[in-house]
Amino acid sequence: MTDETCPTCGKAMVIKHGRFGKFIACSGYPECKTTKPVTLGIACPEPGCGGQLVERRSRRGKTFYACNKYPDCKFAAWARPVAEPCPKCGAPFLTERVAKGGKRTRQCVRGECDYREEVAPSVA
Repeated sequence: MTDETCPTCGKAMVIKHGRFGKFIACSGYPECKTTKPVTLGIACPEPGCGGQLVERRSRRGKTFYACNKYPDCKFAAWARPVAEPCPKCGAPFLTERVAKGGKRTRQCVRGECDYREEVAPSVA
């Protein structure tokens, strides 16, 4: 269950798992078929957009991250966004890549900023 209500019928929205990953759907299915993607909680960096970043899959099954206001906003990134502002230029978030050896690298989403740091692997 989520704290959201369905904009169509007013029932509670729930998180479900489908063949393309997690999504939020109305609990009144099959009468109400309202769905929406699960957001990452990070605002889109495009000026004037106002959307949220969501996880998506390409035609070939590779995961990428894009704005939920597509096709009005065309922002997309292959690296996972992390809700941490760039300490050098103040960009709203960093992107994180994991190398084959498990080494994690965070870098700024802006191309002109050269901020990059290696992150110690988390012990879980």
